[in-house]
Amino acid sequence: APQASFKGGKMNRGDAIAATNTAGDKNIWIVKPTNNNRGNGIRVFKSFAAIDAHLQKKPAGTQVVVQKYIERPLLYRRRKFDIRCLVMVDPLMQIYVYRNAYLRTSSMEYSLDNVQDLFIHLTNYAVQKKNKKLDKNNSLEEDEMDEDEDPMEEGNNLNLEQLSAFLREEHPGRGDAEDVMRRIREIVVLVFMAVWKKLNPLREKNTFEVFGWDFLLDEEFRVWLIEVNTNPYIGCSSEILRGIFTGMLEGACRTCVDPFFPPPEGYDAADIEDVEGSDLWDKVYPPDKGR
Repeated sequence: APQASFKGGKMNRGDAIAATNTAGDKNIWIVKPTNNNRGNGIRVFKSFAAIDAHLQKKPAGTQVVVQKYIERPLLYRRRKFDIRCLVMVDPLMQIYVYRNAYLRTSSMEYSLDNVQDLFIHLTNYAVQKKNKKLDKNNSLEEDEMDEDEDPMEEGNNLNLEQLSAFLREEHPGRGDAEDVMRRIREIVVLVFMAVWKKLNPLREKNTFEVFGWDFLLDEEFRVWLIEVNTNPYIGCSSEILRGIFTGMLEGACRTCVDPFFPPPEGYDAADIEDVEGSDLWDKVYPPDKGR
């Protein structure tokens, strides 16, 4: 397959062929309910017949999303991972991307031999924490680990600095986390442009929302949008998430809520506690005038 990097540009014919190859030829598909979260109800199948049999058991009118499974993802220590990125729409319908995205890892070595094992194929913490092979520290028990196997990450999370270090070590010259985030921001803008006229159909005022966008990197270093969540998990299952969510929520309130409540008389900005990460919301759409 043609070589590629995160630094991309337009996809040419060779890139398109490689992308198709990366999606895989084993006819593996993932089926997701439209109204659940935390991995509930998600199944992976190897045939359309199996999908049909699964759907026949559902009540009439049940809605699901059927996606082609990315069969050859980029792996971290032989395990699957995805990237959760937080995206916000403010009261003025401006789009922001939070700079500190994070990785969610699976707990078992990647394989297509067993598509029923969700500890291999899903990265949701709500799924991974149920793996009985993990100890209280969320690491594989010693008797379950190979000699060269790394312990699980706390809360099955990694930050972008760890992603960059991994890429430099295992895939030198193929890009880093900032290249990934640059492409993610481009995809976010394209998606919002596609659905712009359908946003806020009731024209409600003085509202904002934070979404959780999930992306996956394939072995050809392409960035795929997997799904957009309207109720992203903001529990602090790791120190990484504790730091990210504290700054993210503070910044969201400062951006979307504070403008509606002028400071009291005698207000001194120096009295406000400096919350690390509160200034990491980057506006990506619409572009500022003059840019």
